[in-house]
Amino acid sequence: MAAWLLFAVAFAYAQSPVITGKVLTKEGTPVPGASIHVQGRNAGVAAAADGSFKIEAKDGEVLLITAIGFTTATVKANSKTPITISLVDNSKDITEVVVTGLGVKRDKRMLTYSVQEVKGATLTEAKQDNVVNALSGKVAGVQVNNSSGVPGGSARIVIRGSTSLVGNNQPLFVIDGMIMDNSEAGNPNRAEYNGGTSNRGSDIDPNIIETMTVLKGAAATAIYGSAAARGAIVITTKNGMGSNAKGKPTVSFSSSYSFQTPILPEFQDKYAQGTGGEYVDGNNGKHGSSSWGPLMDTLKVNGKPVQKHNPMKEFFQTGHTSDNNINVSGYSDKSNYIVSYSYLKTIGTIPNTDYSRHSLFTRYGVKLMDNLQLSAQFNYIQTNNHRYLEGNNFVNPLWTIYGAPISWDPLPSTNPDGSQRLYRGSRNNPYWVLDNTGLADKNNRIIPVISLSYSPKSWLTITERAGADMYVNGTNYHEAPGAIGWGNNGSTPDIGQVYQRDIRYQQFSNDLMVEARKEFGKDWYTSVLLGNNILSNYNDNNFVQGVGLSVEKFYNITNADKVTSTYGYYRTRKVGFYGQANAEYKHMLTLALTGRYDGSSVLSKDKQFYPYGSVSAGFVFTEALHMQDDPILNFGKVRLSYSVVGNDNVQPYSLSNNWYQAAGGNSISNVYFPFHGANGYTLSTTYNFPLKNETLKEFEVGFEARFLKNRGSLEVSWFDRRSSDLITPGSPLSAATGYNAASLNAGAMQNKGIEVSLGFTPVKTKDLNWTIGINYTKIDNKVLNLSDGVNYIQLAGFTGLGVFAYANQPYNVIYGNSFVRNDKHELVLTDNGYPIVGHDFGPIGNATAKWLGGLTSNLTYKGFSFSFVLAAKHGGDVINLDNSSLYYYGTAKGTENRGTKVVLPGVNQKTGAPNTKEIVLDETYYKTYYSAVSENSVEDGSYLKLRQVTLGYNLGTSLLKNSFFKSATVTLTGTNFILHKKYSGSDPEVGLYGSGNGEGFSNFSVPSNRGIIAGVKVTF
Repeated sequence: MAAWLLFAVAFAYAQSPVITGKVLTKEGTPVPGASIHVQGRNAGVAAAADGSFKIEAKDGEVLLITAIGFTTATVKANSKTPITISLVDNSKDITEVVVTGLGVKRDKRMLTYSVQEVKGATLTEAKQDNVVNALSGKVAGVQVNNSSGVPGGSARIVIRGSTSLVGNNQPLFVIDGMIMDNSEAGNPNRAEYNGGTSNRGSDIDPNIIETMTVLKGAAATAIYGSAAARGAIVITTKNGMGSNAKGKPTVSFSSSYSFQTPILPEFQDKYAQGTGGEYVDGNNGKHGSSSWGPLMDTLKVNGKPVQKHNPMKEFFQTGHTSDNNINVSGYSDKSNYIVSYSYLKTIGTIPNTDYSRHSLFTRYGVKLMDNLQLSAQFNYIQTNNHRYLEGNNFVNPLWTIYGAPISWDPLPSTNPDGSQRLYRGSRNNPYWVLDNTGLADKNNRIIPVISLSYSPKSWLTITERAGADMYVNGTNYHEAPGAIGWGNNGSTPDIGQVYQRDIRYQQFSNDLMVEARKEFGKDWYTSVLLGNNILSNYNDNNFVQGVGLSVEKFYNITNADKVTSTYGYYRTRKVGFYGQANAEYKHMLTLALTGRYDGSSVLSKDKQFYPYGSVSAGFVFTEALHMQDDPILNFGKVRLSYSVVGNDNVQPYSLSNNWYQAAGGNSISNVYFPFHGANGYTLSTTYNFPLKNETLKEFEVGFEARFLKNRGSLEVSWFDRRSSDLITPGSPLSAATGYNAASLNAGAMQNKGIEVSLGFTPVKTKDLNWTIGINYTKIDNKVLNLSDGVNYIQLAGFTGLGVFAYANQPYNVIYGNSFVRNDKHELVLTDNGYPIVGHDFGPIGNATAKWLGGLTSNLTYKGFSFSFVLAAKHGGDVINLDNSSLYYYGTAKGTENRGTKVVLPGVNQKTGAPNTKEIVLDETYYKTYYSAVSENSVEDGSYLKLRQVTLGYNLGTSLLKNSFFKSATVTLTGTNFILHKKYSGSDPEVGLYGSGNGEGFSNFSVPSNRGIIAGVKVTF
C-alpha cells in the first residue's frame, strides 16, 4: 500500500500544471458531477464527489461550469491559485444531489431506482432518543415499530416488507461508507419472559448526521453485497463545510428539555378485590387474585370507607429528557473539520429507569495535494441503561400494577418480618420489585473511519477506505431472594439470582475503489466504478449465572450457591468484488449496470461464492420533448430495474452438527448431568445440510415528475420482489436418520407493493413558504411455501400461541384458539346460550398492515416556523395478551359491564336454530369463556398519530446584530399524540419483540409515551 502511494505521489508531481478548483452551491455544499469545459475547445471534466476538479487549460481561457438545476457560470482560468465557483439555483430546473451506494453522490434526476433522503435537521427536530424512530412516517415503504416505552427501548425498521423467514429482516446500516451493527443483544431468557434491550442503531447521535438516505430496492443496494438485500440506510455525517464563513470556526450549541407522560390503557375503577361480589381484604393479610368483589362506592371495613387507589397513576411518573450538544466546525480551501459532543439523559416513566448517552464525534478532511485528499473521523459512544424485566414474568412490576385491585394499598411493600406485602400469593409487590431487582446495560463503542482519495487524472479517482465498528457490552441482572419469577422452564426459584453477560464485538471493513468519470462531447457522460471489500467480524459472548444468594443485598456471582456459565466464540468473513457502470445521454437517458461476486464463510464450501447484480434504466421524457419550460409538467421520468441479489442470512457455524453439554436437567438415556460432578455431552438433534445463499429477485417500475414550475413533485414505485431458497430450520426428518429435524434451503416469500410520495409548495413568497409531503405504502406479502412437512414456523410467543409464518398466508400470522363456529362462521352455542371454547389452534389474525401513510407539513413566515408529521396505519392485528389475564382477574375496562344480560348472536349446538338464550356477563363468563380463547385478545392495530408537531422562532440577524450570537432559534415540540386507535392497550405500534421478527405481539410491555419538548439552538 505504501509503495502504491509513493508511486501515486511521484506520478502526480510528474504532471504538467493544471487548473484546480471546487464547484459549490451558494450554501457551500459540493456539486458533484458538475461539468467544467474550456470555451472553444472540446475539453471537459466532471467534478468529483466533494465538488473538486482538475482540468488542463491556459491562464486566461474561459471555463464554462454547468450543472443540472443551476445557472451556467463562467470564470477565467488561473493556474496560480485554486478556483472556487459558486453556482446559483435555477428554479426552472431544480436538481437534488443524494448519497447512493458506497457513499457516491449522484444527481437524483438521473437515478434509475428509488431513493429517499431525510435531512439531519429533520432528524434532530423529531427529538427521538433512538434515531431509527425519527424515520417513522417520513419515508414511503418504511415501517418502524418499538419494543416499549422504557428508556433505551429498541426499534425495528423494515423496508418493503419482510423477505426472510427467520433471519434478519432489517436493512443494512452504513455510516460514511462503514458498515455498522444495528443488532439487539436481547435478554438471555427470551423476549417473551424478559423483554428486550437497545438496538445498536440507537447509539448514533442525530446531531452529527448531515443526511440519512434510504435505499429501498435491490437495484439501489446490490453494490453493497448480501447484507443489503433487505435495503440500506446510508448515514452521511457532517463535515464542517456548512459553516458560515471560510477560515473562521463556528460554534453551535443546542439544548432541549422534555416531559414524557405514559399512554396508559384504561382499567375498571368500580369494583374491589374479591370474588362473587364478596370482598377480600388484601390490606389486612388476606389473599385473593381477582377484582370481582363489591362496588367500591359502598365498601366499608369496620365502618370506614375503603380508600380507592389508581395503581397506574400512583406507580408511573412523569419522565424527563435533557439533550445537549456543542460543536465546533470550520473549513478553508484545503481542509474542513468538525468536533461534536452530545449528552442525552432520559429518566423513564417507571421509577429507577433511565438511559444516558455520551457521544464524541470528530471529523477532519485535508487536501494533502491538489489530487490527494485525506478524510479521518472518530466516533465514541457510551450508553448506560437501567430498567426492569418486561414480558410474561412475575418479576415484571406491570404484572401486578395492571392486575392490582383498586382497593389494595401496596405500601409499605414489606411486612414487619421483611417479607413482601402481597395481595395474592403468586404476585410480587411492584414496589418491592423496584427495590430488589434490576437490569443494567452498559455499552462502550468506537467507530473510526479513514479514507484516502487520489486523482491521478481529472476523470479518475482511486479511494482506499478502512474502518471499524467495535463495542463492549455488559449486561447485569440481580434478583433478591423472595422474588416470584417465571421463565420458559416454568416458575423460577425464589432464592435469588444474578447474571452477567459480556459481549465483545469487533468488525473491520476495507474498500478499495477505482472510479472513472468521463464526458464524451456534450451528449455523453459515463462513470465506471470497480472495487473490493473485505468484511471481518469477531464476536465473543460470555454468560455467567449464579442462583441462590446467601448475603442480603450482595449481588455478586461469588455470593451464589450454584454457578453456571457459557461462552460463545464467533468469527465470520465476507469478501466481495463489485462493479458499477452508468451511461447518460443528454441528461435524459440513463443505463446502469451493477455486478457483485461475494464470498461468505458461513455458507457451505462449495456454495460460499455467489454472483448477483442488477440492470436498470431511466428516461427523462420531458427532456426529449423539450418541456423544461412547460408551465404544467417541468420534469418527467420513467425508470425500470431488475435485480437478483444474494443473501447469506444465517448464523455462523450453522453447517456443523455440534455436541452440546448435557446440563440444566438434560439427560442422556435417563442419566441426568452433571453426573457425580462429571459433564456429559449429547449430539444436536437437528441436522444441518449444506446451505447456500438465499436469493431475492426484484422487478421495479417507477415514475417521477415535477410540475407547476417545480412547485410540486410526484414519485410512484411499483415492485415485485420474491425471495427463495430461504433457510428453514426445524424441517422434520425420519427418526431413522438419527435426527428429528433439519435446517435447509426450502422457503419462499413474495412482496408486491406500491409506494407513492407527493410533495407540493402551495405558497412560496419572500416571507411565507409552505411545503407539504404525503407518502403512501401498500404491500401485499405472502409466504409462498415452506419445506416439505412443515406447516408453520413460530416467530414469537408461547407453545401453541403466538406469531407464525404459514405457507400461503401473509407473514406474521397470529395463531391461537377461538370459539367454535360453523361453516358460516357463526358462533355455536350451548343450550344455555354460552359459547364453546375450541381446543384446536389455528390462524386468528395477521399483524401485516394493509397500508401505511404519512403527512408532513412545514410552514415558515419570516422568523416563525410551524411543522408537523402525521402517521397512519390501516390494518395489522395485535395480539394483546394482557387482556387474557386482565379479563380473568377483573381489572380490564371491559369488565365494568358485569351483570349485564345479553343474547349472544349464533346458533344452537344441537338444533342449529338461532340462539335465544340470555346469559349474564359476570365473573363466570369472563373467567371460563371470554379469557379462555386467544381470539378475544386479537385487536385491530390501526392508528392515526400526530407523531411530531413543532413551533419555532428564529430571532434573526436584526435582533442579534449587537449581541454575541450569529443566530438563535427557540422551539416547542410535541411528540406521539395518538389521535385515533381501536386498540385497548397503550400503543398498537409497540411490540414486545423489538427488533425481532415477531411483529404484533404485546404482553406486559412498558407503555409508550407522549412528550412536550422545549429547545434552543444558538451559534456564535
